[in-house]
Amino acid sequence: MSIKRVTIPSSPRLEGILKEDGPHAGVVICHPHPLYGGDMFSNVVEAMEEGFSSKGFTTLRFNFRGVGKSEGIWDEGKGEVDDLLAARTFLESHLDPHASIILAGYSFGAWICSKAAIRAPEADGLFLVAYPFAFYDTGELSRFRGKVYFVAGTRDDIGPVDALTGFYRDFPLVDKYLKIIPSDHFYRGKEGEIVDFIKENVTLG
Repeated sequence: MSIKRVTIPSSPRLEGILKEDGPHAGVVICHPHPLYGGDMFSNVVEAMEEGFSSKGFTTLRFNFRGVGKSEGIWDEGKGEVDDLLAARTFLESHLDPHASIILAGYSFGAWICSKAAIRAPEADGLFLVAYPFAFYDTGELSRFRGKVYFVAGTRDDIGPVDALTGFYRDFPLVDKYLKIIPSDHFYRGKEGEIVDFIKENVTLG
């Protein structure tokens, strides 16, 4: 295993942390809302990194434009989708040619993942924590046909659990997974449950 700070050579350039565990599968992890203190050091981002790394995934977490040492400024979601796609391309360069790639995100980051997932090449899977149903639509997410993992908190007013369970029930996928955790939007003290959900349900390839 190697862990290193990296610069993603996009426009704008982005900072990230790459943890190389194997060339067969990778995950790009997106942080919560940049305007409300979100960055790649979020507790949930770090929990996702831990879980996926334990399963042999090479992980890449990064800061969206205008956050930390990433260049650029907030772009209301449009540019942030481009950031994720650039991060995915960077991750691909560290994997086998036919490696599977999951897009993972927390809150705002989950929404960005859903918007990027149906771009070519389509993601192999999504791992979405606290999808912000109260603020963002599910148009792109509804059209995704890969594997999807959802995590929701019972007391989350940004990602209401009732909205998620209704969406999950009607989502026409066979390969879908749901974990409901007794938590608010921030999952303080509940990070281990996210890690365990990954360990128990996510597979390479």
